[in-house]
Amino acid sequence: MSDPSLLVTNPSHSDPGLAPDGKEIYYVLFPTPNLDAPIDWRTEGPRYRDEVVRVLEERGYRGFGDAIEVESITTPLDWEQRGMERGAPFAAAHSFLQTGPFRPKNIWGENVVFAGSGTQPGVGVPMVLVSGRLAAERVLGRDPLYRSRALR
Repeated sequence: MSDPSLLVTNPSHSDPGLAPDGKEIYYVLFPTPNLDAPIDWRTEGPRYRDEVVRVLEERGYRGFGDAIEVESITTPLDWEQRGMERGAPFAAAHSFLQTGPFRPKNIWGENVVFAGSGTQPGVGVPMVLVSGRLAAERVLGRDPLYRSRALR
């Protein structure tokens, strides 16, 4: 991607006990296509790691790559080995027609309600919390769009 959105967390900033004295832990999440894309992740994984470090340093994390002492890289192949369909841990793609209202509905049949990143409204903690609220409203029969005899 020419301008990827990314997530960088630093849990040891608020809980220094998570890392050895004087060290920090970072978690970096970069977008990747699922395994439908013709990419050999065994070859491209290390190259993409270098691209991740380059982008981070370009965006202000100066010296990030040189400071890495221990790392773990997860590619779509790793996600697939953990049971994620086509190596996609976040369900549907982040394309326009697979986000928000276009994501799969969270009700199936008359009395099965789903919550999580694979349903409306989508991925990310805030969206998954909204998904849980929507599921609860549907179970309680408070959503007029999804009322059925089984949910009343």
